[in-house]
Amino acid sequence: MPTHAAMAVAFKPLMDGLRARGYARSEFTTLNVKRLSATTALASGAAVRYQADGQELERIGATYVLHKTENGWKIAVTVGHDVENVIRLE
Repeated sequence: MPTHAAMAVAFKPLMDGLRARGYARSEFTTLNVKRLSATTALASGAAVRYQADGQELERIGATYVLHKTENGWKIAVTVGHDVENVIRLE
């Protein structure tokens, strides 16, 4: 996404849907990161989404391709997937 505003617009439907189900926050339970080069990394993890009362809403898996810029690491690609398919990076 070119700007934070564009990203907010793109994620609004997802976030609205989660909030309608009582979503309050997420917490990574697993996060594996492997640096592939000086400017590229792969991260894969599992997260738990919680409702405001602390009850678990769901568990998700996500894998990210990261690119390092002069302003820091940026997510270039995000892939949501089943939590069982979190990539073990070693």
